[in-house]
Amino acid sequence: MNKIGIEIKWAAIITTYYCIWAYFENATGNHKDFSNIIVLGFVFILILILMTVIAYFDKKMNYYHGKWDFKQAFRFGLFLTGITAILNPIAQYIIHNSISPEYFVNLIEYQVAKGRESKDILEKTYNFDSNMYQNMRDILSFGVVFSAILAYFLKSKNYTAPIKTTIINPKKKK
Repeated sequence: MNKIGIEIKWAAIITTYYCIWAYFENATGNHKDFSNIIVLGFVFILILILMTVIAYFDKKMNYYHGKWDFKQAFRFGLFLTGITAILNPIAQYIIHNSISPEYFVNLIEYQVAKGRESKDILEKTYNFDSNMYQNMRDILSFGVVFSAILAYFLKSKNYTAPIKTTIINPKKKK
């Protein structure tokens, strides 16, 4: 694949996984009764981390031929994070308009029934715009942190990427 083809492929896979997971949560009733949402969220994150590690190995083996340093791995993680963040609004739109259009209404009703906040405050907190902002913030912040952690652990040991040099021919005087 070309220079960022693997990043685009994995960002699309991760975005698709996000939509499929939301469909699974909705189909199992977890977008009406949010009592198991923490357990499901934990499983979601574990699968997401596994997918990201596989993406790192895909790039390492198929583009860098099995060897890369921290900088190359970290750069891959940042590009993957950025492209995933760009694709996220599409996933959010699909989830909240097609898969689970009653998600925010159900979440607000659940929180009010638990006595956590007033309905007015919850409506300001749980809406499409707020959710979009929160998801973008989370993707970018966690993406940078996980990129650094995964780059550190998945870098090739005792390997330094070759330095590219360019030879400039001086102009000859006539």
